[in-house]
Amino acid sequence: MQIECSRGIANLAAIVARAVERLQGAGAKPFIIPAMGSHGGATPEGQTRILADYGVTPETVGAPIEPAMETRRLGSLSTGSEVVLSSVALDADGILVVNRVKPHTDFTGSLGSGLMKMLVVGLGKHAGAARFHRAAQSLGYEAALRETARVILGSAPVLGGLALIEDGFHQTARISALQPGDFERGEEQLLLEARELMPGLPFD
Repeated sequence: MQIECSRGIANLAAIVARAVERLQGAGAKPFIIPAMGSHGGATPEGQTRILADYGVTPETVGAPIEPAMETRRLGSLSTGSEVVLSSVALDADGILVVNRVKPHTDFTGSLGSGLMKMLVVGLGKHAGAARFHRAAQSLGYEAALRETARVILGSAPVLGGLALIEDGFHQTARISALQPGDFERGEEQLLLEARELMPGLPFD
């Protein structure tokens, strides 16, 4: 069982540790894959170090970390661009995605950062992130995100996701469990809530 984690999330270590505990209680043997695209210098050591900076280590969450960067091809987009995913994740019996849902800093729409982006960019590792950004230049960010995520969800052993929302003080406001078939619609609804909780200036 593989749990995929993002960066800079409030209470991330506690949330992951609790997920690990529940999975172990169900008889699974979970491990952690850093889901960071090309961050950390696109190296296993760099991504493991970033996780540690956020408090996620084998000791704090009770599960080993598998930071390998190798990927395998899953399919292709309408543009012909390849869709790839972490080889370690594809070898797991199941994938649980953990990420915060929030507006993205580079594009606006009904999807932002969330479980789908974590699948596409994070779990795609450096190779997947590069392919996604190239596809986005022709399809647009949101269209490329949806199409790529659909290929992954149709081929990879994704069991579900924990979608997190933070309030205006960057504290956990909600944890929603979503099944793979509910990722798109669920994230759209959660993004609306996340926008409502964001801090703002008290004037136009």
